[in-house]
Amino acid sequence: MLELGRRQSDRTFHESADLLGVVTAEGVLKVINLAWEKALGFRQDELVGRPFFKLVDDHDRATALKLTNPRLAIPGAPVMELALRCKDLSYRSFLWNRRYIPSEQTVFLTGRDITEQKKMETTQNLRMYQAYARDKKPQGPSGTSGS
Repeated sequence: MLELGRRQSDRTFHESADLLGVVTAEGVLKVINLAWEKALGFRQDELVGRPFFKLVDDHDRATALKLTNPRLAIPGAPVMELALRCKDLSYRSFLWNRRYIPSEQTVFLTGRDITEQKKMETTQNLRMYQAYARDKKPQGPSGTSGS
C-alpha cells in the first residue's frame, strides 16, 4: 500500500503543469519535474545541478536568492514573482511559493506560469495609457488637436 502511494505521489509530481523542484541550501537545482522542460525548453539534465539564479536576469538575482534561501522559506511567506530565462533566451514569468524542508536542508519550489496573464495586463495598461494620452491632447479653437 505504501508503494502505491509513493508511485501516485511521483506521478503527481512529474505530471504537474506547475514547475516543481527542490533547491539545495546553496541554490542548486536538485530535483525538477517535466514542467520545467516544457516551460523553459531545457532538458532536465541541463538544469539539475545548475544554480537556480543562473536562470534569471542579473537584476533579478537578489530576488532569486531570496526565493531559494532556506532561512527565508518560512510558513506563510509571501509568494514571489520571478521570471526565468528560456533556452531560446526569451523569459517566462512565474509566481513562486516555497517551503523549507529542514530534514534535507532544501527548499521545495512551486512556480505557476503567469506569462500570458502578464502579457494581457501589459496590453491592457498600454491601451489605457493610449486612451489617456489621446484624451489629454490639447484641443484647438475648432475642437481639433492643435499641432
